[in-house]
Amino acid sequence: MTVLSISTRALTQVVTRRRITVRPAADLPQMTRYRGGTYSHTVDTIVFADGTCARTDLIRLNPNLHAYSLDFTGIAPHHPSRYRVGTFSALPHLSARVCEVEVDWILRHSFPMRSITDLSRRLREAGYPLGPANISEHEAIAATQAAIWYLTNGLALDTRPRNVPVAVHRGPGPVITFEFDGEPQLGGYSAWTAADAPIDLKLQKSANSVVWQDVSGSQLAVPAGTGRHQRTLGVGSTLSASSHSRGGRGYRYYRLITTTDGAAPTIDHVDFWLTGTRHYHNADRVVHLYNYLLAGAGQALRQTDEPGLVDTNAIAEAELVGPFQVRIPLMLNASDGHTLVDTYGYAIDGIIQPGTDFYLRRAAGTSTTTLTATTPHNVAGRVLTAVALETTPQRLTPIALAIPTEMAIEFDISWEVNEAELFGEAETLGDECR
Repeated sequence: MTVLSISTRALTQVVTRRRITVRPAADLPQMTRYRGGTYSHTVDTIVFADGTCARTDLIRLNPNLHAYSLDFTGIAPHHPSRYRVGTFSALPHLSARVCEVEVDWILRHSFPMRSITDLSRRLREAGYPLGPANISEHEAIAATQAAIWYLTNGLALDTRPRNVPVAVHRGPGPVITFEFDGEPQLGGYSAWTAADAPIDLKLQKSANSVVWQDVSGSQLAVPAGTGRHQRTLGVGSTLSASSHSRGGRGYRYYRLITTTDGAAPTIDHVDFWLTGTRHYHNADRVVHLYNYLLAGAGQALRQTDEPGLVDTNAIAEAELVGPFQVRIPLMLNASDGHTLVDTYGYAIDGIIQPGTDFYLRRAAGTSTTTLTATTPHNVAGRVLTAVALETTPQRLTPIALAIPTEMAIEFDISWEVNEAELFGEAETLGDECR
């Protein structure tokens, strides 16, 4: 049995409201955005899944602030424009999209909040084939902006690998025909085979799937048995044309022909790699970082918690307000003469765990208070935005600031007090003491 108990007299309902705000870690001066430069070294171009293109660059505000666009349909200012700090939830086009946690994670885990060296290391650790060189700044910016636009505008980056056929046809006979998107040059192929006799593999190429030519140096002798085998092709062996504007082109159609003196073999899992071009319509490293950021953002959404105050059973009387509980571990602080106590009436000075009842010992004559909270848990993030002060016929692009921030968690608690009844109770207690 606890020492602390709520009186049945002068009880009123309690109302709580949570406020989570994000603010800059350091004071921000007046922000001004200028028209973007034409010759920025970090400009890049990305291709969306629908075939459209867009230019990307880091948005720079004076003095020395970096940001990303939160709306693909917004416009950049044509003259110096002042910006003010805003909130993500206040942006009209995002009212139907719940993506603030993901955008916040992307900002915190990409350039410029993370250095290029650190970002490249994390990509390699995640298993992405980055190669020996680090990702460049313009590639990191392009991937980050593309990931944000996917969340805020539903625009998907083209991530289809160009070395994977769009169609595969078997037959007639021991022939497998592959159709590609575009005209790639092949750098080689590999195949899984199962045969009871030696087999020979040969690759052919065609521009129209009617007239075929052998690919020089593509023959591969495979012994009987089961295994995976590969063949690297010579440079230029699948080149059909070349120009200064388009570079080298290969063929749209390729086919693999099998010959053997034994029973028909099993040929499966035929893979290709390219030469003379990248493996995606976008730069390979842009695609890798884009996939990494969206995967991490999705995981962050599932793993983050929302701090909350459970007030289902909370009531107020002359001295105490409660009981309350928390949804995640929280360190709560009261001020202005209020004190947090446990069910035995002892002051709480540590982290409150979920499922633990606690109370507010209120200061005399008060009906509201605000508790500030901190938590060791990974709380759902908030994005610090900036919006233009000027009103224009077309809305200037709202932006997400890529700067260090602090999050403030506050719980406003209010209750109604029957002052007349409390006054009468106080006089009764006074009479008992005389």
